[in-house]
Amino acid sequence: MEQIKKQLKSVSFLALLIILIISGCKNTNNNAKVGDDVVFADSTIKVGYISYPPGFIIDPNTKEKSGIFNDVLVEIAKRNNLTINYKEEVTWATMIEAISTNRVDLIANPVWATPERKAVADFSIPIYFSPIGIYVRADDNRFDTDISKLNDPKVRIAAVDGEINYSIGKFDFPLAEVKPFPNNIDVAQLYLEIQAKRKDVTFAEPMFAYDYMQKNPGKIKNIGEKAPIRNYPNGYMYKKGNSKTGDFLNTEIEKLLKDGTIDKIIGKYLPFEGAVISATDSLAIERQ
Repeated sequence: MEQIKKQLKSVSFLALLIILIISGCKNTNNNAKVGDDVVFADSTIKVGYISYPPGFIIDPNTKEKSGIFNDVLVEIAKRNNLTINYKEEVTWATMIEAISTNRVDLIANPVWATPERKAVADFSIPIYFSPIGIYVRADDNRFDTDISKLNDPKVRIAAVDGEINYSIGKFDFPLAEVKPFPNNIDVAQLYLEIQAKRKDVTFAEPMFAYDYMQKNPGKIKNIGEKAPIRNYPNGYMYKKGNSKTGDFLNTEIEKLLKDGTIDKIIGKYLPFEGAVISATDSLAIERQ
């Protein structure tokens, strides 16, 4: 009888040891820590978001979230036993306030890491880059091999007040004519102005030009496809000085870049080649 009791105790101890080992293994798989510090309270990432396809997409009927940045964050959460709380739909004007006041941990849609934004917020390493193309009439070959020729008083730049095409026109081509439209016009108007020969050139993300080019084939072209005039890094934006969040995100993004997960996700949503430039691409060179 005494021998049986000893054996039962040994079995119970062994079972307890196995449970502890398994639990320990599960805990080590949760990498949502930087050193001994927990990155996200309650293992939940609170996010702000803006609809910005293909990076972040909100289904208008179901409100389901998808897109490149969303799916990358979902993968990071899955690998680290975290949940995502889509806490607040923000705007471009309120997103920095949302992270600065701790309402959210990060912005889940792509945000250009511009010098102005870097002054008040921090960014993860890029997931992809947003190229800015140079759009001219399809039959206009004056600038194909030398865009410096755009810096001429005879060149008319189609631009919208306060937008990237306006700032590029004024900064890069100060001699050209830039008479901006008010910021309430449809962006398609810029391409129509070029097609109608009232303007010569504009600068835009390929995503914005794509719809017009599909509906009006052979009317305009992008002469900056292989050498965009700007190339903005897109990362997750989070509170200035929050190195725990930054270190965690960067480590996880690097893993997903190395194992090909991010490129697979980009491929799932890319409507056409060159819409965005993966951080693994040879063209992923920052130009601001």
